Amino acid sequence: MTGPDWGKLIIAVGLRVEDAAESVIAALARLRGRRHPVIVPFIGHGTTRRARVGARLVLGRDAAAPSVLASAAGGDAPSQRSRRAVLRASIARFLTIEVPHAEVTIHLPGGDVVVHTDRDGYVDHEVELPDVAPGWLEVGLTGPAGSSATARVLVADPEAGIGLVSDVDDTIVHTGLTRGLEFLRVTLLTDVQDRTPLPGAAALYRALVRPADGPERPVFYVSTSPWNLHEMLLQFVALRGFPIGPLLLTDWGPSHTGLFRIGAQAHKLGLVRRLLDEHPHLRLVLIGDSGQEDPEIYASLAREVPDRVAAVYIRRTTGIDPVRAGQVDALAAEITAAGVPMLAVDDSAQIAVHAAGIGLLDAGAVDAVRAELNTS
Repeated sequence: MTGPDWGKLIIAVGLRVEDAAESVIAALARLRGRRHPVIVPFIGHGTTRRARVGARLVLGRDAAAPSVLASAAGGDAPSQRSRRAVLRASIARFLTIEVPHAEVTIHLPGGDVVVHTDRDGYVDHEVELPDVAPGWLEVGLTGPAGSSATARVLVADPEAGIGLVSDVDDTIVHTGLTRGLEFLRVTLLTDVQDRTPLPGAAALYRALVRPADGPERPVFYVSTSPWNLHEMLLQFVALRGFPIGPLLLTDWGPSHTGLFRIGAQAHKLGLVRRLLDEHPHLRLVLIGDSGQEDPEIYASLAREVPDRVAAVYIRRTTGIDPVRAGQVDALAAEITAAGVPMLAVDDSAQIAVHAAGIGLLDAGAVDAVRAELNTS
């Protein structure tokens, strides 16, 4: 048997093992009272004529879905919890019991659409819209056993012209993703209100998304974090004053393409290419960090579609290796020389100054970014 054949066999076995394990876990969960299907909605996005709606169907203890809408609304910070309580809540996010191949109805302004969850309980569906207004659109979802939820869909303004795409880990929030033990500590033992935002990043994003003389621009957060963290990350975005937008995450575990999760290159490249296809009126500002593969991913996009990439900004991670720093600087110089501005930076103010210089944000917003940076 050849190498690729062995790989396919291992993946197929992994999928079967996962299915069998989830069947046993689901049976045990039903015995312990987790009987009701619960729809967990994700933030969707689209144009005035077409949108992408996402959600996940899982088993819960009652018929009330977790409120992503409440998380997005902001409000008071959650009350302080013990480290043990934080650890229990963090682990619980990953102990989901999905409901595969179930019927879910999406209630839209132009009529209902019936879809089915995939093998991991996800709904990810493109829908037609009857020329709705830009802004936030609320979409009802109903599923088996009376389950229901409301998903919010960000409808991009056709006059916006610019959209913002941002990485999450070590780009808007300190996670230590490139340092394994640090990442585990932050992910499992740090409550949402204690997670540290990158200084000045929220003010920078507000300035990029809300220009003084034009319509609000959409923001898309792209990460290799799992969908299990969607609600927590959304709550962080709202609590820290970042503009709300879709969180485009990934699924961890066996799939038809691998045993664990899709790699950063394939995941982020695929997502941004899809955003470009789904929002043909937008040029994108791409923001990431030097810790993973963001420089190479964004450079690839700038080479592919230079007319669709307005600028690329790469944050240098704390303690960056000098060799890696040199690679990022060389890549930025190459892409800039080819016609797409690409800049490696140390803080949010440097991005703001450069973006103001090329007309991506208002010059007056630079002071607001510096002020937030100095008080962080």
